[in-house]
Amino acid sequence: MLVPGLGLLGATGALVGLEVRHAAAAERALEAVVVSGRVAVVRSALVQEVLASSVRTHLAGAGPGTALDAEVEDAVVVRLGDEELAQARRRTDAAVAAVPPGSPAADHVHDVAGDLEPLRTAVDLASSWPAVGPVFEPLTDDLLLAQRQAVDEAVAQGLEGDLVTAALETRAAADAAGLGGREALAVLDAALAPTAGDAPAGPTGGAGVTAGSTWTTLEGLAASTSPGLRLRSADLLAASRALPGAGALRSAAPADVRDAVVRATDRQDGLGGLVTAAAARAEAVTRAEAESARTRAVHLAVGALLLLLVTVAAVVRTSLALTRPLLDLADRARRVGDGELVPVRVGGPREVRTVATGLAATVASLGRLQEQARAVCAGDLGSPLLARPLPGPLGEVVHASVTGMVQAMVDRDRLREDLTHRATHDPLTELPNRARALDLLDCALARARRERTPVGVLFVDLDRFKRVNDTLGHAAGDELLRVVAARLRTSVRPGDAVCRLGGDEFLVVVERADERALLQVAERLVEAVARPVPLAAGTASVGASVGVARSGDGTVGREVLLAEADTATYRVKASGRGGVGFFDDELRAQLLAVRELEEALALGIARGELRLHYQAVVAVDDERVLGYEALVRWERPGHGLVPPADFVDVAERSALVCDLGREVLRQATSQLAAWSASDPVAAGRNVGVNISGRHLASPRVVEDVREALAGSGLGPHRLVLEITETVLVDHETALERLAELRALGVAVAIDDFGTGFTSIAQLQRMPADILKVDRSLAGSDDPADAQLVRLVVGAARAAGLEVVAEGVETSAQMDALRAAGCDAVQGFWFHRPAPPGDRAPGLGPRPAPLPALPRPVLPRPALPRPALPRPRGVPQDTHRPA
Repeated sequence: MLVPGLGLLGATGALVGLEVRHAAAAERALEAVVVSGRVAVVRSALVQEVLASSVRTHLAGAGPGTALDAEVEDAVVVRLGDEELAQARRRTDAAVAAVPPGSPAADHVHDVAGDLEPLRTAVDLASSWPAVGPVFEPLTDDLLLAQRQAVDEAVAQGLEGDLVTAALETRAAADAAGLGGREALAVLDAALAPTAGDAPAGPTGGAGVTAGSTWTTLEGLAASTSPGLRLRSADLLAASRALPGAGALRSAAPADVRDAVVRATDRQDGLGGLVTAAAARAEAVTRAEAESARTRAVHLAVGALLLLLVTVAAVVRTSLALTRPLLDLADRARRVGDGELVPVRVGGPREVRTVATGLAATVASLGRLQEQARAVCAGDLGSPLLARPLPGPLGEVVHASVTGMVQAMVDRDRLREDLTHRATHDPLTELPNRARALDLLDCALARARRERTPVGVLFVDLDRFKRVNDTLGHAAGDELLRVVAARLRTSVRPGDAVCRLGGDEFLVVVERADERALLQVAERLVEAVARPVPLAAGTASVGASVGVARSGDGTVGREVLLAEADTATYRVKASGRGGVGFFDDELRAQLLAVRELEEALALGIARGELRLHYQAVVAVDDERVLGYEALVRWERPGHGLVPPADFVDVAERSALVCDLGREVLRQATSQLAAWSASDPVAAGRNVGVNISGRHLASPRVVEDVREALAGSGLGPHRLVLEITETVLVDHETALERLAELRALGVAVAIDDFGTGFTSIAQLQRMPADILKVDRSLAGSDDPADAQLVRLVVGAARAAGLEVVAEGVETSAQMDALRAAGCDAVQGFWFHRPAPPGDRAPGLGPRPAPLPALPRPVLPRPALPRPALPRPRGVPQDTHRPA
């Protein structure tokens, strides 16, 4: 069925292709015929413009001796005057613009239009017709050539019958218009130049020579199949026969000349209309043929499509009738392959029934496997369905795979639970860790806001825990933490959360508890921790300081609540440890004051309110000034000059201490550089700047020192960075930073030596150049302290360190330090800290010795400050306030 159908479709397709090509050829022929007709119109309009141009030049060139009959002149002016010339030019331009571009004939037409412009200019300048007339004739010949070219192009597309006739009639009408134009031009010449001597250069032989050609052309058109062309041609043929020759007009009466001019111009108008009608007919005939070709092609295409549909319908019907059972089975097999377990009907031929039976069994097995998969997805890993294997060897393999997958899921869930527990719990005590503690606190605050109930936070910090690690070892410390964690869990109420923040710090979140209940929980915690703890290495005893903060409705932020509890804990530790402290209004005021002080200090640093005072460092042997120590002050608006003890502690607890140290470095190096420029004696002195532990731990400290030196132009060897001995213990990166700083050429001094825990034996390993003995040893009158100073000086000498003693206030102290072998000293005995002047400060007269009375302990400033532990590495004055 397909073979003859495809053959028929192929033959029909060939016919459709033929008709399509014929339609395309008709379209191209239509374009050529349209161009031919438009060129004919252009040629006819140009002939009319030539006649009007001839009249214009003849009349403009007629001299005073030329006598033209008034009737003749009026007839010529009425027919072909200036107005007619303008209209003829517009018709010519419009006809040229109507020629569609894209063909050689159109190119000829536009070339003729370009050549026409200078001729029009000559006519407007009243040139004589013999000067411009012969130039017009080649233009009409070019148009004739273009028209013939277009007609030949149309005939070349395979036109036949009426199409060829219509195209040739258009060319014949244009030829008749051209020939008629020559005859009309001859008549005008005879009428406007009646004497033989004035006869213009034009077609020879007059109208009588060309009349035969015009008649012949019109006689051919009079036999046209178009009634309109026949009638027009017959009328124009009669007019041509009645037109007298140009030679006869030279001696004719003015009335006869006038009638000849009227008939010649009327005939020329008729010839123009004949050209337009012939072109329109040719275009209409060709267009109709093109439409017919397109219609035939469409009809053939539709027929071929219908034939194809009928053939396909016959094939489909036969296929359905013969193979329906197989198609149904194949469809169900495809759906089963896509995962859709549809029932399989067993029917049809024997072969089909056999295949359907096997497929039905496969669907049943897959259905059981689907039920097992659903049980696994639902998380029902203990379902009885998972214990039933599928039939056959393949079923055993599948059942083994399902069993392995179930076991893997069980193991995965256990591992996930274990990882989740490890991520949220402390591995040592199994308590919730810091991250989990913050989540629990957030949830408690959210419930408190929703239910309008209070939330309490207990910050538990163990006392004397470090001593356990130092005496019994870290293993004993870990065991102690586990015991303390268990006691804390048993001492709180059900529902309260006990968490370990890290180290020896714990946090308890208590919900729906007033102050009395919080106090009871806190006291139980202190009591539970205080009981001795039996360990493998011995019995240990620690205490607990508990700080309590409370939010009445959960509106207090998490960080604020933790900070309040932490602050309350510090106050407990400062007041003797082993107790409970509530965060109250006094602590809140202190925190607010500290916060305000931090903000004011940050603004003061930015505004340049920091001031440096300088105290001289004096050589022991000849009492010459070796350098200075820069001591920071804060000229706070409304408070006067604030000493460092009142603001350095606050700066040390934040990043402000790095900004403060950066500013002190800049001012100190710049001031020493200025003194050196104005005083040659100061060029050999150095300046010491205190660097806090927090600043030393900052990655920017090396760059800060480098920028200060570069900005001031001071040599690195003239800068001494003073750090406390505790900085080397508390900050792990201190040794690396000091090595980088010493690589720059900067000297390092260990300040306040004797107040920390550094062993004298460690001096050999310290990255330092100078050792500054604390005033508590250097200024003491105790013989034991004097002996200790001598011991420190000896150890520093062995380590290659210079020794500077601080706090020298009497001559006796100076003599003792000189006897001990110190290199340099500083203190009130030589120089009090003073603001910088124009010149480097030297030594003035000795101050009066201070009375040998107990040194007064001055009260702290009025600014309230929380009882926080003193930061380590804070730069302080090396003298007591006077």
